[in-house]
Amino acid sequence: MQPQLGAELQGEDIRARILTAEPLDAAAAKTQMGLRIFVKDTKPLPSIAKRLESSTSKREGPRPNSGRGFMAPERADGDVTLVMMLDLETEAEIRLPGAFKVSPQIAGAIKAVPGVVDVQTV
Repeated sequence: MQPQLGAELQGEDIRARILTAEPLDAAAAKTQMGLRIFVKDTKPLPSIAKRLESSTSKREGPRPNSGRGFMAPERADGDVTLVMMLDLETEAEIRLPGAFKVSPQIAGAIKAVPGVVDVQTV
């Protein structure tokens, strides 16, 4: 839904009026976004995969691939990058193959996983 604005002239003043609008969550969901997930070790990876999996309703979602990585869903809207914090000065950044359904709600759920240091939307 495109927001629409109307205007009318009342004397010397112009009055603006919002004709249609949509909830902010719906508008945000339409924009492509990605996630950068910061972890210090591999312990939170199964929980991260589960949250990405539960975020792809009605389609095959990402899931651990026999402990060797993630399998991406067939259709989705955003990139997910894992950033392994090896020490104070060294990070290893790994972009997961494919695209995933991402949103601020999913980012918040992943951020709550024990062992996740930070989640950034990009």
